[in-house]
Amino acid sequence: MLTAFVEIWYGLLLALGLLATLASTYSIFLGRRFSHKVVESLKRRRVGFQPQACVIMACKGYEPNLEENIGALLKQNYPNYRVRIVTDSEEDPAYGIAEKILRFVKEPRVELLTSTQYPNASGKVSALLTALEKNEEEVEVYAFVDSDATISSSWLSDLVDPLSDASVGATTGFRWYFAKGFWSEIQSAWNASGSNLMFDEKYNFPWGGAMALRKETLNQIHLKSIWKDAVSDDLTLNIALQVNGYHTIFLPQCTVATFTKNITRTKLLKWVINQTALTRTYHRRLWNYALTAYLFFNVTFILGLVALTLGFLDTTSWLIPCILLLTPLPLGIVRSRSRRNAFKRALPWLSRDFEKFSSRMSLSTLIVPWIMTFCIFKSISTREIEWRGRSYSLRKVGIAAS
Repeated sequence: MLTAFVEIWYGLLLALGLLATLASTYSIFLGRRFSHKVVESLKRRRVGFQPQACVIMACKGYEPNLEENIGALLKQNYPNYRVRIVTDSEEDPAYGIAEKILRFVKEPRVELLTSTQYPNASGKVSALLTALEKNEEEVEVYAFVDSDATISSSWLSDLVDPLSDASVGATTGFRWYFAKGFWSEIQSAWNASGSNLMFDEKYNFPWGGAMALRKETLNQIHLKSIWKDAVSDDLTLNIALQVNGYHTIFLPQCTVATFTKNITRTKLLKWVINQTALTRTYHRRLWNYALTAYLFFNVTFILGLVALTLGFLDTTSWLIPCILLLTPLPLGIVRSRSRRNAFKRALPWLSRDFEKFSSRMSLSTLIVPWIMTFCIFKSISTREIEWRGRSYSLRKVGIAAS
């Protein structure tokens, strides 16, 4: 009886090990395909679509690189654009920083606004709506950028050009964290892993820190009306675009840089839980995918350690399923380095920063599944999140096709 049980257990571990190895090998294939798509995106010919654009930056509180980020926003290689910077109030530290910069550069295309607070919307969404209320007829494209985002001089041109195709609902970049400190590096690795699906239209979305859409599209999907009841700007936009048959194009060259250091464990977990809870509310398909993938990784790792223990205590034949079950570890590091190299190619202006900051991120990737699994289960019971000093109840906004 015991022998039969051992044989069944061995066969189960062996089967799961083979499945884990196949899944990891397929992940390497997906990584190579991701790199090829990055190259294709970089080689895409521009059509020269450069209509009047308006870039909106919502600010709250002090950001370490806010001066540099505003400066980069004012130096875009784009012939016809304006900028709207929105803060909570004139007492907000960001307002004083922006006011000082604008007083020095004396740029007439830039407006500094204070936010009108919409009672059912988050602070960021209220700021974006405030900027959108100044709806000049000549503006054809709206772009949105986070205040902690450092951008290249071609960011706006790259982001707007694909919008020449009216079937494109939005274009988007992503964020790459350049981090110092253990928990900061975990945050960087966690965020980078989210880029895996940005070329996949089933799972991607326009990320709010670097996205653009035509004013015609914005009006077609009634975005301003939707945002008045929204906590998340980008995930509600994603629902509205999908309901109305639009798709989103990911442009890796429009990825922005954010420099962080010395994030605490508590702050990281709170941030990841917030992000995961928002995803569960507004993008359930992506949340389900993450739950399945990370839970499978963790289970196979634990079983791999069990097989390793049995290999020492019983017979070395257990090392065969052990090796198969633990294969995702080295292949995960390979995948992480491949992703890093792909973004390094897409962002040559940040090549020195990639060399300086990203040396340990591949190893940090191995910790991400455990943090992510914890936060996924935590998000199931999360009904309220706190963001920059304000609490928000999570509720899915009803959106119908136009």
